Amino acid sequence: MNQVHRNILGFLPVMHGGKPLLSVYFPIGDPKFPLQLIDLYGDCGVDIIEFGWPARDPYLDGSDVRSSMDRARDGDPKSYLQNAARWLERRAKRPKILLMTYAEPMHPILNDPEMMNCIDSLLAVAPPNSSTRQLIEAEARKSGVAISTFIELPMVDASVNEARKADGYVMLQAAQGLTGPRISVDDGNKERITELRLAGVTAPIMLGFGISTGAHAESVLKFGADGVVLGSSALRAGLQSETILRNLLEELRSGLDG
Repeated sequence: MNQVHRNILGFLPVMHGGKPLLSVYFPIGDPKFPLQLIDLYGDCGVDIIEFGWPARDPYLDGSDVRSSMDRARDGDPKSYLQNAARWLERRAKRPKILLMTYAEPMHPILNDPEMMNCIDSLLAVAPPNSSTRQLIEAEARKSGVAISTFIELPMVDASVNEARKADGYVMLQAAQGLTGPRISVDDGNKERITELRLAGVTAPIMLGFGISTGAHAESVLKFGADGVVLGSSALRAGLQSETILRNLLEELRSGLDG
């Protein structure tokens, strides 16, 4: 297939276009989550689609994402990702493609760099100083893919150091524990975002984990965040109906845009 990503500058303009950013999870290969829902993401103003690679041990994810990955595990995630990229290429203005994956040993991406041709950015989740994550990111950089980073709570210096190198976005864990909807957003995120900026992090900072309403999206902007990452709530909505998913995405977009 034709390479989707041309160079790292293809990702950055979206990140610095002035408007708050909306990144939404899309499960790779979940048979209960139709591929054609990708168009709904684009129609509702999603800036970045976070395609989730099925992991053996998604240790930070709650039951929504875990169940989805279990359903997808017997499929062909590489082919699915390629098909998704082709699907999005049909759009006059497509959301950017971010691959979210756990940095597990013997990850197929290490032996198949062609996978990088499908994506604009990579976010590999792993403990600080993970050698496997570093290897995966090195392969991505060889292909000109922007590196997004994840900061787990509590924040440690090693994670902040990695966030300084990000040329995609920085996803800051908005609440301790596993992914899944929360009633409110922790006010402590304002202090953490300020700390990251003072530490020299220049990439957009996105809050994820628990974000599930337009009011949540509006509140994180007051903390100084550049946008939100939506995961479990999008999965729940999409499994119920296309209408419910559309309403949720439009609510999040409206909350960000004011």
